[in-house]
Amino acid sequence: MAVIEIPTSTDTAYRSQKCRLDGRDFVLRFSYNEREDRYYVDILDEEETPILRGLKLVSNWRLLRHYHHDPRVPPGELMATDLTGDNSPPSFGELGIGKRVELTYFTEDELADIDE
Repeated sequence: MAVIEIPTSTDTAYRSQKCRLDGRDFVLRFSYNEREDRYYVDILDEEETPILRGLKLVSNWRLLRHYHHDPRVPPGELMATDLTGDNSPPSFGELGIGKRVELTYFTEDELADIDE
């Protein structure tokens, strides 16, 4: 069982990074919408084929819960965890380890324990 803090750096409006989730490699592509003051994330497979596009990062919300019917989606859960209790979405530069909102992945095993 593991909870993984994804070392995201969002000091630019667009960023891609590779990460390993439940034993599979994925690419996370982040984009910041200045007008909405919101981050969005795309999840791609290791060949950079889109799996999910345009997921709005909502604080403390299970971002993948409605997509687990698709076997390409990571089997755990991705959350933008607000460490302050504010529950507002991360603004520009507020997303990453040690920042107001951290991107957290709960593995499939960890998720099973939470849902019990």
